[in-house]
Amino acid sequence: MADPNTNQIGRFQQLIARNPIAFVAAVFFVMFWITYFININKNSDSEQYWKELYEKEKWEKDALKDQLLRKAGYIEQETIKKADSTLREKTQEQAKTILNQAK
Repeated sequence: MADPNTNQIGRFQQLIARNPIAFVAAVFFVMFWITYFININKNSDSEQYWKELYEKEKWEKDALKDQLLRKAGYIEQETIKKADSTLREKTQEQAKTILNQAK
């Protein structure tokens, strides 16, 4: 293989030869953004997983707390049902009000 002659080097190679630091910076910039976008996708999947895990554990903890309070005699099943229905009714009224205001 013959040694390259400056007349045979293409335009792209000439730019690299004149500005090697700019070429390295451009390659770094491209690789950075590729890595960034790959990590965004991984991060959103991970965020969804941890959110689901958090909600599951929170629900289990609340259920355990309710069972312990019921067993200790602090609350009764009717109290929990009443609190749920009261919350549901208040939320329904607020939602209807907000929807009516939006129209």
